Amino acid sequence: MRNLALLVFAGPAIVLSQTQTAPPSPPAFDVASIRASQANGGGRGNPFRRDNLKVTPDSVIIRNTGLKSIIAWAYAAKDFQVSGPEWLETQRFDIVAKAAGESTEDQLRVMMETLLADRFKVALHRTTKETQAYVVVIGKGGPKLVESKTDGESDVQPDQSRMQVTILRTPLSQLTDMLYMVLRTPVVDETGLKGKYDLTINMAKYVSMASDGAPDPIGIVQTALQEEMGLKLESRKVALDMLIVDHAEKSAGEN
Repeated sequence: MRNLALLVFAGPAIVLSQTQTAPPSPPAFDVASIRASQANGGGRGNPFRRDNLKVTPDSVIIRNTGLKSIIAWAYAAKDFQVSGPEWLETQRFDIVAKAAGESTEDQLRVMMETLLADRFKVALHRTTKETQAYVVVIGKGGPKLVESKTDGESDVQPDQSRMQVTILRTPLSQLTDMLYMVLRTPVVDETGLKGKYDLTINMAKYVSMASDGAPDPIGIVQTALQEEMGLKLESRKVALDMLIVDHAEKSAGEN
């Protein structure tokens, strides 16, 4: 009888405990549309195209972008930190995702993780890999970068006819993304500089300074970084956090 009484009183407490320890649902967008992109090329393949990703306080809009870059954005990583099948880069998608209310960018990234797992069945794991990379550090004499005095989004304006690029309100992390697209080798920022910067670089000057024969892109970049920004490009092995994609579907689930 005593045991029965204990069970009667303990029963509600057990149910309550089970209810309280149930894991919460992961943050998710209120509504999301995913379609195969009809555009040709462009997207993340061009280091000067930044209009393929637009983040507002309550939405993320991605155009003509491979799943590799979408995963990298969701997990706050670089493209070169994501490893998986080749189609992750070549098969491109348009995503329009809306949150229920205003959210931080970190919260939106987590929502994108949930969306990728739900619609593309993305499964991945993390590891650390020692990789040959270029590391950007502060050069002799200190940085020459000028912090932007205007507000707004980053703006990169290439002028191919003059071999010149104008960069406005751009953090160094984005500049290293551009270097990665040019050098096709991981580029890591170790300067510690956190501002947004304005600068104009005339690459024609450095191409003309190169020795006879085919221009050396690495030498040109090293010279331009030192003279224009007061930064130095070093080649060495670094330990990189990697995201290994174990599974992903080539098409998203129903909208």
